[in-house]
Amino acid sequence: MRTVVVVGAGQAGSELAVALRQTGFDDRIVLVGAEPHLPYQRPPLSKAFLLGKVGQETLRARAPEAYAKAGIECELDTSAIGIDRSTGSVVLADGRRLRYDKLALTTGGRPRDLRFGPDDIAGRALHTLDDALALRERLRHGGRILIVGGGFVGLEVAAAATGLGIAVTLVEAQPRVLTRACPPAVSGFVEREHRARGVDLRTGVSVRRLARRGGGVLAELSDDTEVGADLVLTGVGIAPNDALAADAGLAVDDGVLVGSLAGTDDPDIVAAGDCTRQWNGFLGRLVRLESVQNATDQARIAARTLCGKPTERFAAPWFWSDQYDHKLQMAGVPQAGDTAVVRGDASSGSFSVVYLRDGTLTALHAVNRPREFTAGRQLVTARAAMTPAEAASEDIPLSDLMKRQQRIAERTI
Repeated sequence: MRTVVVVGAGQAGSELAVALRQTGFDDRIVLVGAEPHLPYQRPPLSKAFLLGKVGQETLRARAPEAYAKAGIECELDTSAIGIDRSTGSVVLADGRRLRYDKLALTTGGRPRDLRFGPDDIAGRALHTLDDALALRERLRHGGRILIVGGGFVGLEVAAAATGLGIAVTLVEAQPRVLTRACPPAVSGFVEREHRARGVDLRTGVSVRRLARRGGGVLAELSDDTEVGADLVLTGVGIAPNDALAADAGLAVDDGVLVGSLAGTDDPDIVAAGDCTRQWNGFLGRLVRLESVQNATDQARIAARTLCGKPTERFAAPWFWSDQYDHKLQMAGVPQAGDTAVVRGDASSGSFSVVYLRDGTLTALHAVNRPREFTAGRQLVTARAAMTPAEAASEDIPLSDLMKRQQRIAERTI
């Protein structure tokens, strides 16, 4: 009997294990997870779950019985500490070894560590379900929270905490929030919304040191001001969990290096999800993508590769963020040199930013425009032709441009 061991019981691991069955793998599948929980979705942790609007059962990637029905063995609360490629086995923290014929690494990522001052004080992170449970309980008691980092997690927690009546200070070292992810128009909108809701949002400011004061902390900032808080949360990005692969001699570079079919430099090992740096056929370069969509798509590709049915499938990467009653949606990954065209009034609560390169649509960021985003994502995937005037004109719906693109595609078949 052949055995596939999947190390990492997150979104990618769950999808990969089930996809193996759906692709025709009939033998043993073992899913190994360091956490005690069955695979769950992480995005709601900083949104609806933190607000208490959804329960733990809603977070599950699949119902518990789905794994039993598919014949997937779940080894939870079990850390993998080594890979012995010479014997084809995974070494577990409890001393056991799991033999594998094929191995899938879906180990995800971890919050980048950030510590402050001579006392080496670290802020709280929000990445796992247990993190979210502890933070939700802490926020129930009110008080003040200092959030370090103006990325999606920090901003989503700021929105949730404000909704719970918590006094929020958010500091971002860059000149604006979402610097790496969004254009200035979207950053400006987000900053205005948070400040309007009472968040003390400070950009171009970092934390020099934290000192304990009573039951809380006192933060000394780079602009020589001080902020008191009962709780500090850091959200400065995710680092890939690639040490297991590196220790086993696999190629890593800020992530496990994989090709377009999710294969590593060992023909018996694939990898998928946040732990990888992949060759992305749509973007035409190596990239590390942290998203549910990528974890799901890449896991399915990896499953087909393991089953001997390799198939490349690349579409425009897409992401989203919910803050207050606003929805931010992004398709594609803009590059330096792309032209950003604002579609609509950026000072309003509804607009888009379209990115063009040599007359081709490369990315779209939509604020409270879900229908436009749906059409825009298809246009980005189709690498549709578009002029700056068309991009800027709201008199030309993106759905009409999609119909034009479909006619062009039909003529080329």
